[in-house]
Amino acid sequence: MTTLRMAGAVLLLALAGSANAADHKRTSTITSLEPKLCKVIKRHRDGNSYECQGVPGYSVYFAEGDLRAFVAFGPKPAATRAATQTLGPFNTPFEKGHQRATIEWRIDRRTGAERPHAAILRYFVSRDGQSSQALVVTRVTEKEACHVAYIDAKANEDAILMARRIADDVAPRFDCKAEPKIEGKPGMLGG
Repeated sequence: MTTLRMAGAVLLLALAGSANAADHKRTSTITSLEPKLCKVIKRHRDGNSYECQGVPGYSVYFAEGDLRAFVAFGPKPAATRAATQTLGPFNTPFEKGHQRATIEWRIDRRTGAERPHAAILRYFVSRDGQSSQALVVTRVTEKEACHVAYIDAKANEDAILMARRIADDVAPRFDCKAEPKIEGKPGMLGG
């Protein structure tokens, strides 16, 4: 009986080790979004649209309009659904006084490829004189990009961990015809 328990414990440790090894194959690559370094695609009095450098083979589309930002990712990001999606409250990916934002690209190296499957971008949001921050998880493929989830970063203590879990577990299978969901405590995003 003792030998059987010991064998079971060794098997559980081995499985846990392989699961942890698989988790280490999911990594992040960080790039920045700085409109002054981007190519202007279209000029408009309410805000320009840009194509910016992302990770190899994947550009970043950024546009402004009606005090809101539109950001998409991919080989042809302006043609994806994400290029038309934004948050309800006024928003920008830039902290007040700055014109540089950080994009976290989630990459699953278990496939042997270095292609991203999701991106996480922090937005600074405001509504009715109140402000917050939201993490937007976007599905990214060679053909499409779309918002998967919104997380209020002030209302949820573990927001970045939630965003990474959703990026790795939900985004790769997310149907871009579906609507993104507010995850965790809704905070400012719920109203």
